[in-house]
Amino acid sequence: MAGAMETKKDDTPLLTFGYAAPEASDEAMRNMTELMTLVSARANADIAVSSLPSYERVTQRIHKGELDLAWVSPIPFIALWRSKSISPIASPRRGGMHYHGAIVVAADSPIADLAGLAGKRAAWVDRYSAAGFVVPRIELAKAGLDVKSAFSAQHYFGSHLAVARAVAEGRADFGATHVRLADNLAVIGGPWSKDPELEKRLRIFATFGEIPADVIAAREGLDVAVRNRVRDAFLAVAREPRAKELLAAVFGADAFAPPVLLGYETLREAAAAAVQGHLLDIEEEVEPEIVFDPSAADRTQPIPAQKG
Repeated sequence: MAGAMETKKDDTPLLTFGYAAPEASDEAMRNMTELMTLVSARANADIAVSSLPSYERVTQRIHKGELDLAWVSPIPFIALWRSKSISPIASPRRGGMHYHGAIVVAADSPIADLAGLAGKRAAWVDRYSAAGFVVPRIELAKAGLDVKSAFSAQHYFGSHLAVARAVAEGRADFGATHVRLADNLAVIGGPWSKDPELEKRLRIFATFGEIPADVIAAREGLDVAVRNRVRDAFLAVAREPRAKELLAAVFGADAFAPPVLLGYETLREAAAAAVQGHLLDIEEEVEPEIVFDPSAADRTQPIPAQKG
C-alpha cells in the first residue's frame, strides 16, 4: 500500500498527522499545529496537520495509508492494531485523571433511572467512540434495555461537545459521552468544562467503567527509522515548557508515554460480544471501511516502545 510520506530534497521526510476535530476552534487547531511543530523539530521531520470531521474518517485514512500518523481513540485503535494497519507509538499520560463513559441528561430532566431511558431520544458521538457509543450501549444492555429497539430516535452527533449541546438544547433526551474523574472518583470535568453555562444545563445521570487511553499511531508501512524518531519526539516533547502547556490544552495530558494494552483486551472482548449480539447496530446510515472483526488474530500482549 502506498504511503503518504514524501521526502524533501534535503531528505527531511514530509509526514501527515490526522486527528478528529469536528468542532475544533481556531485556537484549538493552532495549538495542535504548534505542538506538532515542536514534535517535528525533535523528530527531524516536517509534519503537516490534518483535522478531520470524525473518528471514522481518521480510521479510514490511516487504514488506507493516506495518513502517516494519527490520534486514534480506543475502538479504532483495537481494529487498526488487529488488522496490522498501524504501529502504536505513544499515549497521552493524564496523571491523576481517568476517563469514564457517562450518560448525561438535561439538568431538569425527570428521568430517574436507566429504565426511564426507554422511549427516549439518544445522542451518540460516533460509532467508533468508546465512551460516546460502544461502552454505554453495552452497559445499558446489561441493565436490561433492548438497545436495538428501546429508543424513539438515535443519532450520531460527531463529537462529545455536540452530544452535550444536543441534550442541553432539547434535541435529545440523553447523551453518551465521557467524564474525567479524579483518583477518588470525584468528577473533575467533561466535554463542557470550558462552558460553565452548558455545564449548568446538564446532569450526569450514570457513569461506567474506565476507558483505556487513546493512542498516537503510525501507519504500518512507515519507514522504521522515521517512526522511531517520531516516537522518541513524542515521548520527549513534554520536557519543553511550551509543549507541556500545549499538551494540557490539546490532549488534557501532562506527557506522552509508551502505550501498553492493559484494558484494551477487556474492551475488545466486550466490543466483540456486542458486535456478535448486534448491540452496536443502529439504523442511521454510515459508511464504515473498517468493521470491528472479533475473529481477527489476537494481539493481546503489552505494546512496548517500538525498538525498530
